[in-house]
Amino acid sequence: MAAVLSVLAAAFSGWAWWRAAADDSAARGRERDAVLAAAGPELVTLNTIDYRSAGADVDRWIAAATGRYGKDLAGDRQLQIDRATTARTVSTASLVQAAVTEIDVNTGKARLLAVLDVRVSTGGGAVAPRLNRLTVDVSRSPAGWKIAGVQAAGS
Repeated sequence: MAAVLSVLAAAFSGWAWWRAAADDSAARGRERDAVLAAAGPELVTLNTIDYRSAGADVDRWIAAATGRYGKDLAGDRQLQIDRATTARTVSTASLVQAAVTEIDVNTGKARLLAVLDVRVSTGGGAVAPRLNRLTVDVSRSPAGWKIAGVQAAGS
């Protein structure tokens, strides 16, 4: 009898594992986790610049972005470097919280809400902290999930 119960338990465990592996919601969950893992550091990158390394920092912005947003950043590269250098801007950011609000695995598009703690200093002055609440569009690119657009969210 114990052998029969063991076989039944093993069969049920195998069936449950197969079912979970084939479940669309599990795949969506993995993709959601991948979006968060990629978008968080990229949002920090997009809000970080030091006038002493502005060229490399803006290049990291461009690498974190995709689509029209990435093209716009690339087109404004020198303008952004000049602004940071002229104002002697130092900006650092950290991700406070983020959550995926929409995801379409088939089209490779997602949207998330994020809160960043951004600390900015210009001209060697005092650091001004602020919380940025953002709506972020994310798209899957050949290099993985990248930022496709950022907008300020309502407070």
